[in-house]
Amino acid sequence: MEHKNYDVIVAGGGTAGISAALSAARYGAHVLLVEKNSYVGGTAASGLPFLDFFNRDGKRIIAGQAEELVSRLYKEKAALGHVRTSGGHLNSVTMIDPEWVKIVAEEMLLEAGCEILYHSFVCDANTEGNLLKTITVANKDGLTELSAKCFVDTTGDGDLSRFSGASYFLGREEDGLCQAMSLLFKLGDVDVEKASSLFSENPIVTCPLGGDHEYNLHISGKLTEWNDIILAEKVFPHKDHNIWAGTVRENELTYVNTVRVSGKNGADAWQLSQAEIEGRKQIKKVFRFLTKYVPGMEKAHITSIANGIGVRETRRIEGEYILNKEDILQGKKFEDGIAKNGYCIDIHDPKGNGWGVSFIQSKDQCYDIPYRCLVPKEIDGLLVAGRCISATTEAQASIRIMPSCMAQGEAAGIAAAIAAEKTVAPRDIDTSYLRKKLEEKGAII
Repeated sequence: MEHKNYDVIVAGGGTAGISAALSAARYGAHVLLVEKNSYVGGTAASGLPFLDFFNRDGKRIIAGQAEELVSRLYKEKAALGHVRTSGGHLNSVTMIDPEWVKIVAEEMLLEAGCEILYHSFVCDANTEGNLLKTITVANKDGLTELSAKCFVDTTGDGDLSRFSGASYFLGREEDGLCQAMSLLFKLGDVDVEKASSLFSENPIVTCPLGGDHEYNLHISGKLTEWNDIILAEKVFPHKDHNIWAGTVRENELTYVNTVRVSGKNGADAWQLSQAEIEGRKQIKKVFRFLTKYVPGMEKAHITSIANGIGVRETRRIEGEYILNKEDILQGKKFEDGIAKNGYCIDIHDPKGNGWGVSFIQSKDQCYDIPYRCLVPKEIDGLLVAGRCISATTEAQASIRIMPSCMAQGEAAGIAAAIAAEKTVAPRDIDTSYLRKKLEEKGAII
């Protein structure tokens, strides 16, 4: 097997991975980003918008590299900027063009000096004692062993942590079931405003921005009006099914999020495959329903389906601190806080029985994510960022959104670079120094 050495290796090129690799490289580390797809972006390249750069009172709580990505997309007319919402469970929506995410995020990484290895995924790891020394990736060359002074697991499923021997939790505590998954799709030739006006609980945000983008439209509603049809034709198993959608282009829905696949473990290859198949079956039923019954969608056609079903929850590492539900609802602050988040606890029932939220109750409507949640309890030479950090299932349902993941990734990348530079375990770095560096970069507000 070929063997290569780096200061920092980041496994997974989704939003957390982009940010981790970028911040480590900008700190001065020799960085490799390993990504299973042919592009970076992860969920951001699926069509979903960024949510909640702001708290419910309109105060910005997330900036840093997440804001930089949005700004660069905006310059390419591939984002519509931040728009405050009223009502519903969201504080703000930032619509983005998923195809441009692939281009712009890659440009940012290359400009920073990152190496990128596409079509590759971690399939094994080698630890000496409790120290992670090397990983093995699989790709067209077969198996390649890679070493680094520090690694960052941003795989979403905690794959690298699992292979390294780190302890983890899977699904909710009482029965191990994971949140339902969703497969997104894009529709063309839609009379967007006509169609969206029919959905119940429907906050439509209109925001003139000039140029060739005259509005920003986001749908957060239910299909209540068609309950009888939905149940009779078995489109969904229950009434009042949720639908979320939005657009950055005229006459299209850049994403439609209404498919819900329950009872599957996205960290199991066989079950994940079954979920993908079920997701496409649902899309066919949903598409036929929309074009037959929803005015404004008569001529709609599917222009793309996301490259992979959206997995909300699988493994969560056991870290030096486990973020919990009360931490979030009470808006808890930590001395080692490395990111803030203002998103609610948003749970898609693992058994398919709908969806529900719980809101942050603190005066400032946000909470801290402590650095200790990024540090595996047992393994050195490894950090974690994204939806697989150390948290209970309820807390994970809040920290998993993309701006939060990018904020975590930015901190993890700098921490990994510091650990590599000083030849210390990530758990032993000075968190006050890390916070200072994040503040200097505008990542902590």
